[in-house]
Amino acid sequence: MSPQESRATIVLDLFEQYYHRVYCFSRRSLSADAAEDIAQEVFTRLLKLERLPQIQVNVSYLIKIADNLIKRRYNKNQRFNRFLESAEDLAPTTARRPEAPVIEIDRGELERHLAHLTPREADAVRLVICEGLSYQEAAESMGVPVSTVNNWKYRGLQKLKDKYTDPPSEPRQLAAS
Repeated sequence: MSPQESRATIVLDLFEQYYHRVYCFSRRSLSADAAEDIAQEVFTRLLKLERLPQIQVNVSYLIKIADNLIKRRYNKNQRFNRFLESAEDLAPTTARRPEAPVIEIDRGELERHLAHLTPREADAVRLVICEGLSYQEAAESMGVPVSTVNNWKYRGLQKLKDKYTDPPSEPRQLAAS
């Protein structure tokens, strides 16, 4: 039996034993659909573990994976909401809809704002801020060093701030008398 088949068999057995418990744990914090996604992701991640045949997996290990995924999802949503709030704050006041909740901001409007950036800056902002990837994950996705992703994201956010904030008022010139 190949190592992949061995891992698949182990994961299938664990799935049959513990899926319901992992799902119920996730359901305490999330909607039914989101809890199902988390529970499935737990077992998908197990498939990727090279050392799975050598370790003893119990339900508490699986619950901890689910807990970490729930926290990561929450943090990603928080970062995305903060980004949307800042994008809304940067937009001209005529384009704002203060009565709309942050989560309801039109994705098209977000893309319109990101269109003012270079493609690499927009990708860095989208991956790190909107999608919640770590700098390392974004760097691997883009095929560049972590520091480059950080620089692109910083420059992109700075350009958005500069574009949508009021320019500083010019100092008045005193008339010579």
